[in-house]
This record gives sequence, structure tokens and C-alpha cells, in this order.
Amino acid sequence: MEPIARNIIQTLRARGLVLQRDLVDGSSVLFMGRQRNRFFVFKQLHGPSLFIKQAHENEPGTVQSVALEAQIYQAVARTDAFRHLQSVMPQLLHFDPDSATMTLALIKDAEDLGARARRMCHNSPVHAAQMGRIAAQYHALPGQALDALDVAFDRKPHWIFRLEEDPSPLSSLRGRSPASAALIDAIRAIPDFNETLAWCRKHWETDALIHGDFKLENFLVAASDANQKLHLIDWERADLGDPAWDVGCGLGAFVIHYTMQQNPDALDAALPEMRAFWAAYSAASERHDAAFLDKCIAMMAARLLVAGYEYCFAQDSLPDMSQTLMQIARRMTTREGQRKVCAGLAAPCMQAVS
Repeated sequence: MEPIARNIIQTLRARGLVLQRDLVDGSSVLFMGRQRNRFFVFKQLHGPSLFIKQAHENEPGTVQSVALEAQIYQAVARTDAFRHLQSVMPQLLHFDPDSATMTLALIKDAEDLGARARRMCHNSPVHAAQMGRIAAQYHALPGQALDALDVAFDRKPHWIFRLEEDPSPLSSLRGRSPASAALIDAIRAIPDFNETLAWCRKHWETDALIHGDFKLENFLVAASDANQKLHLIDWERADLGDPAWDVGCGLGAFVIHYTMQQNPDALDAALPEMRAFWAAYSAASERHDAAFLDKCIAMMAARLLVAGYEYCFAQDSLPDMSQTLMQIARRMTTREGQRKVCAGLAAPCMQAVS
């Protein structure tokens, strides 16, 4: 698989995505970057602007995940059951399976909600409610439509719920850094975490399309959009899974933000946005009873542990952020913590996980 960076302009022209006249007026700019995948942003003052993502040949699983993301966008564009999601997802312009390259219409002048929250020091309850409604929309897709996609979904729980499985991801997870190993060992040494994670694993469902990486950074809002409409991007980890995982990640996203801001009462600070998110989701979804909320709170605790792990990258000792997130997650595994969240959301819960 050849990196398209070597001839990206020629590639875009050959695919009819860029015209010669769009290149000669001097108003085009190309940015390149690398995270898990290669990505390129091609901006034009007058013509169409593009976002290009290419799987990296040295990153395991990226070829499959980019192909999966493209299949989701293709379904939204071509399948009646998915068409109502067009307004909240990026528009796929081209997918080349040979080079594992996907080209999307760029959402111009967009900012992700994580960056926006850091800039403004808070999250908008209006955006939080939109996040909840968007999740309810794709969680409600009918099973027949999902089966008809003919997509090879993994149907596996997140790795945080598979620590004790055989084969186990423990070796890989512990090998990332000394801090990563310390955090994984700390999680496994705390009975409350073991019980909650095992309960989530036992009750994991595979009856809905889930995003799998539901966080503030994957929601974009264009500065020029007076309606402040959100777009949910980066569907590489989509799966048939448990909608409570997305909802738990959504609730946890606000707690993670205030923890990053070093707010000593991150959970209390996050409750207004959490309340707006849950109210919108539960109003738009068939899944809104106390048992489902209990499950979402347990999933939120797991998401905080995952966030703590993510902060351990290339660290020799446990970062303060990771320790704080673990402390909040542990509160979420207790009856007191569950009651606090339910009261903050103005919703009843069963407190089945303790």
C-alpha cells in the first residue's frame, strides 16, 4: 500500500475531486498529519475542500477500520433506513480500498467540542442535548437494516471489559509504558472495579449500531453555522454493540473535561451537561428506564478508567489525571456514587451495580 502523500494532488485530480482550474488560482492549501492514520486537509477558497484519511500500513487494524468507516458513510448515503443521519455525518466523496483511502467533504471552519470546551472553559448544554439526540438516532436503526449492510462487525466489548479473557489483551496493554502497567495492575487489584467490569461484560448486548469512540473530540460544529448543528465523525470503531457504552462515554466525556481543567469537583461541575445529554437521549430513545441508566453509569465508570489509561502513554509513573479519574470511577461503582449521578440527572435508578 503506497502512501498517497507522494502524489496526492495527482490522485485527487485523477478521481475528479479537484479540477485544474481550482489549483492554478493560488487559493489552495494542503495540510498533512499523522496520528493512528495519515490524514490530509485540502482547503480551497473557491472550490470544494476535502479531508482525506489513509490507513497506515504499520498500524495493525487500520486498513480494516478505515474500510469500516467508509462502509458506514456509504450506508448513510445509499440506504433508506440510514438517510436521516446524513445531516449529522460527514459526506463520503470517494473510497479506494486498494490504498485504504477515504475522502470526505471537509466541514469548513469546524471546531471539535473538546477544543471548544477548553477554549470556553465549559460545555454547552445545548450541544450536550444534541449529542444525546444524535446517539438515540443511530441506536434506533432497525436490526434488519444493520444486517443488510453485510459489514464484518467485531461484536466485541471494549478491551476494558476483556482484561480477564483468554486470549487477554493484558500483555499489550501493560507494555505501552510503566505507567500503563501500573494503572492496569491497579484496576485489577480493586474489587469494586473487577465486579463492575465483570457485570458490564456479562450484560453486554450486541443489538444496536454503536459509535465506539463517543467523545467531545469527535463532534464538530462549524463556526459559521447559526444553528450550531453538530456532526459526529470518526466511525472507525463502530460496531454492533451495547448502546449503554456510547451513553456512558457521553456522560463521562463531561467529567473528563472538568477533570482536565483540574476542577476539584469535576463530577458536580459536569452534572448540568450530563443532565441535558441524558434528558435528550432518554426522550428520543426507547431505552430510558432505570435499569438502562444503571448500566450507563457503570459504563461511565469504565470509560473513566479508559481515559486514565490513555493519559499513561509514554509516562513512567501514574499521572495525576489518571489517579483522579480512577478515584471518580471508583465512586461510580458505589451506591452513593450511583445515587449522586441519578439525582443529578433528575432520574431514578435501580443501583443494580455495587
